[in-house]
Amino acid sequence: MTVEQPDAGGSQSGNDSGVALVWIGAGLVLASWVIFEIIVGEYFVSNVGLVLAASLVILPRLAPKALGKVAPLSALTKLGGYALAFSGVVELLDDLRFDGLEDFASVVGGLIAYAGYVLAFLGARNIKD
Repeated sequence: MTVEQPDAGGSQSGNDSGVALVWIGAGLVLASWVIFEIIVGEYFVSNVGLVLAASLVILPRLAPKALGKVAPLSALTKLGGYALAFSGVVELLDDLRFDGLEDFASVVGGLIAYAGYVLAFLGARNIKD
């Protein structure tokens, strides 16, 4: 009798790591908002990025069965990750155009938010449907 071992490089492990990267990226965007907008008041995350990041972090934990009826959680996370990354590109262009990075605290807050946007993109790209 032989027991088959699960494939370590299977699509499920890729989906799990991609979903985790999207959630970490969304968490970084939210952390940048809390620290540098609410507490310090120097760097401002866009409303679209804030809503997308919050929905990526909160919604799967509120009603996973209800979300499963709409679409698989991995597909929703992939779509949300790409949308968050796109809002990050728009925010970067906005910061460069209107000189949003004018002092040290805003540069640090921007870099943390941009890292979150990049992680969300890389995670969404890693999710297989």
